[in-house]
Amino acid sequence: MVKIKVEAQNLDWLLDTGAGRKALSAGLTEFTLSLFRSVHRVIDEGRAFTPRTHHLQQNIRANVDEEMLYQGKAEIVADTSYAYYVEFGTEPHVIRPKKRSVLRWALDEKKCEEKIKNAKGNKNKDDLCWVYAKYVNHPGSKPYPFFRKAIEEGLEEAKKEFVQAFLEKLRKE
Repeated sequence: MVKIKVEAQNLDWLLDTGAGRKALSAGLTEFTLSLFRSVHRVIDEGRAFTPRTHHLQQNIRANVDEEMLYQGKAEIVADTSYAYYVEFGTEPHVIRPKKRSVLRWALDEKKCEEKIKNAKGNKNKDDLCWVYAKYVNHPGSKPYPFFRKAIEEGLEEAKKEFVQAFLEKLRKE
């Protein structure tokens, strides 16, 4: 899981008034949603990584609930077990089986067809398309900083949206 925490600091005086609290909540909501849209834009346009399953994108959410906003807080969460590794990458590491005695993965279609074509005897063709190993030395993965890039690219727009929503709400109160 990876989070962007948004917090209004040194604004306790503003939270003490009803109008100030509502204006701050409106501003924080727009600020957070603007960064949320920026995260999705960076991913959708392929400027961080190329999504394969869209699972990560589907599990990015903006938390702008009333309780958090009342405290001057909001957050954007990428709620998958691997989001951290996409954002920051990994060091080289060993992968070992957790439930079985060996790891198993499928060959790509082209290698599978080649292996079947070159097979001698009555080998089970399904078995030829799998690779088995007791462990794998993974070289590590490079980072694909979708959150950091989104903040870098979307921060100025988010600030503008904060100010606009804040002032608009103050005028109404």
